[in-house]
Amino acid sequence: MYYRENERQNMTIGESVYGYLRNNIIELNFKPGEIISIKDISAQLNVSRSPVRDALIKLEKEGLITTMPQRGTMISKIDLSRVSEERYLRECLEEKTILLFMNQYTPSDIKQLESIIENQKKSISDTDYRKSIYYDDEFHKTFFDVTDKRLCWETIQNMSGHYKRSRLLSLAEKNILDNIIKQHEMLIACILEKNTDKLIIALHLHLNKLEGEDLDLSNKYPDLFENQYTATNGSYDLLHRDFFKMLR
Repeated sequence: MYYRENERQNMTIGESVYGYLRNNIIELNFKPGEIISIKDISAQLNVSRSPVRDALIKLEKEGLITTMPQRGTMISKIDLSRVSEERYLRECLEEKTILLFMNQYTPSDIKQLESIIENQKKSISDTDYRKSIYYDDEFHKTFFDVTDKRLCWETIQNMSGHYKRSRLLSLAEKNILDNIIKQHEMLIACILEKNTDKLIIALHLHLNKLEGEDLDLSNKYPDLFENQYTATNGSYDLLHRDFFKMLR
């Protein structure tokens, strides 16, 4: 899990439980559609039920948890309509931001982007898909950091749970990581050229590269997507399993 350790410092128990569960959901450690138990989670995390319950309420507001009458609490299935909206939100905010970045970056900012690409190449060679997505996010986060638009980035992160799961799931299907690297390098080239038109086209291509694959994924894994198969019951060792790894 690539949830930063320093972000756990000075957290309340509730915030820690929330962060832990949210990252496990987004990184597909938990299977979409799986029924989870407040009692089991509190026992495995060695906390009372209250912070777990509060965390699940917050996650439900984000669309990552679904309360099912007389069934319990379910890890929300991936909703393709929500994936599309979350992608749209990111595209709108990032288009404005990357244009600002192009007009105010420094050589050190470009070096930082290039360093992130090198780290991402290493993660690809190690077939570490979660880490590859982590570096993908770090690459794009740089645009928001440099332009002092961190609130916009946090908004994207807080509203992208379904989109992120779809991104990660797609990596189990096709070897698209090399194309991601090439697209990152193209973005840098367009920025250095200060070619606005090419930059926007390259950004749109990059952010929408998985859009055509979403339906294919839902057809191959119908039980993971909304309005498909019924939910499945989780087991007591939910927190110690890795659903995405089982897929691969």
